[in-house]
Amino acid sequence: MKQLVEVMPFVRLAMPWTYVGEAAEGTRIGYTYAFHLFTEGRGHVIVDDVAHIVERGSLVFIRPGQVHSFHLKPGFVSESYNAYCDFWEVPAVLNPRFSFHPEPLEPSLMTRIENCQELDTLPTKCSLRTFPYLIELFMQISKSFESAHYATQITSSLMQAFLLRWYNSFTGMNPSDYRILKITEEMERHPEQQLSFEQWCDKCNLEKSHFYKLFKKETGMTPKQYLLQMKMKKANVLLQESRQSITSIADQLGYDSIHYFSKQFSAYYGISPSRFRTRTTT
Repeated sequence: MKQLVEVMPFVRLAMPWTYVGEAAEGTRIGYTYAFHLFTEGRGHVIVDDVAHIVERGSLVFIRPGQVHSFHLKPGFVSESYNAYCDFWEVPAVLNPRFSFHPEPLEPSLMTRIENCQELDTLPTKCSLRTFPYLIELFMQISKSFESAHYATQITSSLMQAFLLRWYNSFTGMNPSDYRILKITEEMERHPEQQLSFEQWCDKCNLEKSHFYKLFKKETGMTPKQYLLQMKMKKANVLLQESRQSITSIADQLGYDSIHYFSKQFSAYYGISPSRFRTRTTT
């Protein structure tokens, strides 16, 4: 099992992109890790049959081998900063970065993939609007790619810094306010709890509006979003490290329906629980 700090990014290409509905935005399968940070526009990106709504500040993270396509809303200028990377080695062949439907996938061109639970924890789509420093850091990768001197070293260092800071921002935030810290620790220990919004407020002795604003300020997320992240984090571990059935895992996490659990998991990771388990245990 690899750790995220062991990732050695090699940036094949980083650039700004304006979406115009051309063939390059159609259905394709990537050979590398790909990031798309949207700075303008509205629409959705389909990743392994799951549609992710995107807008300004949305980051889409696509793993090697995932089928994806872009569908931006007409009438809106849609732009993003894109980066295509290898994480575990410098590739022998830099191109192509993906195959377009109906071209067959060429396995020999696929980047090396390692088992890294922390990397698997990162969502397929998230918003960075509450993390402007992450947006600026990612944009610097593209701006540095064409540098005349040491471009490879600079972009690799920036991508590694981005990955670690992104991971810490979404999975390792430690609130400084003891009232919110008490709640987040309980959510992490017991994400299956079916507590109401009022019960969370009672636990930290805060009024609803104050609790909501303080929680979002301390974590960058709403209480509902944070709890979902804790559920998905635990589901990730259970799928990889236990032999429980997916139905049992859904029940353990407090879901009344395996279908709703699968829907939330697929929307968060861009892959179904069953495919995730197969991918990470083979």
